[in-house]
Amino acid sequence: MGIYKNKLKDLIYIQENNSCSSKTIDGIIRALLEPLFSNPDEKGIVMYRFEDENKYSGLLKRLQYTSVDIKNFSKKSPLLKSEELWENTEFLYVLTSRYGASFIFDYDTETGDDFAGYYLLHNSVTLRDSYEIIEENSKEDISSYKDEYKPDRRDNVLMNLSIRKIVNLMNETSQDAIVADMEKSELANNDDLKKRLEFLNSKSRYAVHEIRNQLSICELYANIIEKHQELQDNKDCTDALECIKTAVKIANSALMDLKSIDNKDLQVYDVKTMVEKAILLAKVYVKDKNISFKTNFDDKNSSIFADEPKFLSVLVNLIKNAVEAINDKGEITLKTSIKDDFISIVVSNTGEMIPEDKQSKIFEDGFTTKNTGSGIGLYVCRQILSEQFARLELLKSDKKSTDFEILISMV
Repeated sequence: MGIYKNKLKDLIYIQENNSCSSKTIDGIIRALLEPLFSNPDEKGIVMYRFEDENKYSGLLKRLQYTSVDIKNFSKKSPLLKSEELWENTEFLYVLTSRYGASFIFDYDTETGDDFAGYYLLHNSVTLRDSYEIIEENSKEDISSYKDEYKPDRRDNVLMNLSIRKIVNLMNETSQDAIVADMEKSELANNDDLKKRLEFLNSKSRYAVHEIRNQLSICELYANIIEKHQELQDNKDCTDALECIKTAVKIANSALMDLKSIDNKDLQVYDVKTMVEKAILLAKVYVKDKNISFKTNFDDKNSSIFADEPKFLSVLVNLIKNAVEAINDKGEITLKTSIKDDFISIVVSNTGEMIPEDKQSKIFEDGFTTKNTGSGIGLYVCRQILSEQFARLELLKSDKKSTDFEILISMV
């Protein structure tokens, strides 16, 4: 049998779903069997293969009180032609005259111990594909079932896509619960609990601060859309809508910080695109001031590993601070360059300088030079960048300009 491929695992790769946690898998299995429990007189066939049958012993026992035929293809089953063919691949297949579903999952397809790749179909014409793969490795002739039980099978593409979106939502919810439990346990067992709680307090204050900033952007750009709504293909409207989407993304990322201490998603981004997006977002703060924006990009294509919403929030904060430092008229410049293995992003403004006696304190938690400031903006900006292996420094602040520099590793 060594010449045969594990075609069930191939189906998992073909469907290209996101990975699925074990808690979500348990929920899917329960959901697929529930129609049979609700209608125990329904005739049909259920085929399954579980690495740990004891884990689902309660469900399997309830299944015995239904009218379906049950075929167990788990390890050491007398039905198997080959014990090794499916390796660690598991499945649940349900087929009745009204309902059909094929669920295949395999933990070996993912790097995380508690996550699996999966394949899922409901009442689709392609249900036959996985049935025939199971049939190939069955000593018992099960061919009659697929001809006897023919639910309303059609190419239910939209329905199956919707179901997999629901699975993704279930999975995100279960992962949130797992992370929360892990962090709760970690906090409970940490001797330095006070320090951890202070850190959580700082993160929650940042989230509130950032959400307020982003929601103010949403409100101001919504007013722009309302003002220009009668104009079709208006660039102001297009830019405003894009800014609202990005601002909401940043706000959602900030909210996730309240759920998880370690919340970052580092991916490769083009620096020029990131800077231009931040400028577009922050321009709304200019209002009635006469402020010009200039950019000076390094000629080389520069990419970084960053968490886009968080990195944008830092850039927007720096530009917003620059706008606030300019009274009526001035210039804000963003310049990128390469320094060794790092990319430098310098945000400069020609506004009021930071007093010399306060320059060494601006990154301290709670320190502010503004009458209405919270004193957490620059402090948290530095924290965010350190989580992305980057640095934020004040290069200078004098009568000519105030320059902040971000240094982040280049890809």
